[in-house]
Amino acid sequence: MVRFIPCKKTTDALQVASLFFQEIYKLHGLPCSIVSDRDSRFLSHFWRSLWRLLRTKLDMSSAYHPQTDGQTEVTNRALGDLLRCLVGDNIKSWDRVLCQAEYAHNRAVNRSTGFSPFQVVYGLLPRSPSDLGLNPDRSRFHGRACDLVEEFASIHQQVQTNLEAATSKYKLDADNHRREVSFQVGDLVWAVLTKDRFKPGTYNKLKARKIGPLEILEKINNNAYRLQLPPHMNISDVFNVKHLVPYLADESAANSRSNSFSPPAT
Repeated sequence: MVRFIPCKKTTDALQVASLFFQEIYKLHGLPCSIVSDRDSRFLSHFWRSLWRLLRTKLDMSSAYHPQTDGQTEVTNRALGDLLRCLVGDNIKSWDRVLCQAEYAHNRAVNRSTGFSPFQVVYGLLPRSPSDLGLNPDRSRFHGRACDLVEEFASIHQQVQTNLEAATSKYKLDADNHRREVSFQVGDLVWAVLTKDRFKPGTYNKLKARKIGPLEILEKINNNAYRLQLPPHMNISDVFNVKHLVPYLADESAANSRSNSFSPPAT
């Protein structure tokens, strides 16, 4: 289930925390953990201190590894599609139709679970404007309480089964394109630079993108490693494992064209 809350680009960590307590806490209570990206607001001392005091674990997404919070990324794309349909030519009205987008998203059947978020949480679909012209089926609002409990349990069991099946399918598809490789601190590797690591205006498709050999300074997790970059490279030193290639001594000559240790000419 999603909650869409309008805010501004200038909203700081304190204001984000206030929005959370005004819109989320009153409905769902305090979370055990929060998954978020590495936005400066979520890396601030205030944000970390607040959730440490509330005993909530902060799980930051791995650098250059969007699968960490893929569900949120998919939801953001779906929200964009919904808003484009709702606002039409009146783009500035997006915040006024956000509640409609939230309702539509939570009422839609999820492909993985086979149920809508409303069904999973409440056990039924709330009425929508399209239902007002129909005679409602009131039979489900009568009967023994245990029937309602059994219906809830049945829905949740079916959701769990569907999620497990969907997860297995997604894992199988992902494993077909995944290579299992692990490095240790002190190992030498080649690092592949993606387009977003180049300074604006310096990226060129023909420019060498593999640099090395670089020493691994820290293993953050199985997907992310911290490297010892040359002093002139002012970029993030954390790389995803898919952008690292083991360094072999006999490859030095073959990869001399890819080694970009030299600082740019001035």
